[in-house]
Amino acid sequence: MYARLSIVAVFSMAALAACGTPPPAPVQQPAPTTTTTADAPGADPVAWFEAYCGPMGVAAIARADIQGKAAQGMAAVKDAVVRWASMAAVSDRTIADDLEKLGPLGSDVQNPHERLVKSLRESAGGFDDASGRLRALAADDVFPERYEQVMASSRGGARENAAMMFKQIVEIPKYAETFRTNKVCADWQATARAK
Repeated sequence: MYARLSIVAVFSMAALAACGTPPPAPVQQPAPTTTTTADAPGADPVAWFEAYCGPMGVAAIARADIQGKAAQGMAAVKDAVVRWASMAAVSDRTIADDLEKLGPLGSDVQNPHERLVKSLRESAGGFDDASGRLRALAADDVFPERYEQVMASSRGGARENAAMMFKQIVEIPKYAETFRTNKVCADWQATARAK
């Protein structure tokens, strides 16, 4: 019983720590209108936030799936964790590519935008490394401890840095309202809270 509770606790903490980690499958929305500004002609804040937020609901579901597997045994937990890490790698890479194509929202956020894209690419590499290392681990009673060690050494600060850069952008008042009213971002937040 204690082992099962500690497994749930470990993966619950891991899920909370990974809250900003987006896996693939962005939600397709109708073509948004373009916002043109003098310093960023053709910038599209709606598309930019959707490129970042789209996969977030899938991430929340994947994290809940990990927690739900604890009762099924360590092999099921391991499979769910490896699947989640692989999805996170693909997602971070996709988001980085999409944001790079869209470009910064304006000159005032060019630096955080570039750092966000770079951090997402680094995070994707860390998740690639983690999924391979996790796949090689035995699905035994020490898997939760090894999982924590692998994740701590594979991701480094890339995920946290990406979240910090996103926060820096979203807290600028002229972008905050677009984020706050974006349906894709609101849906993700609702899914994350429900899980």
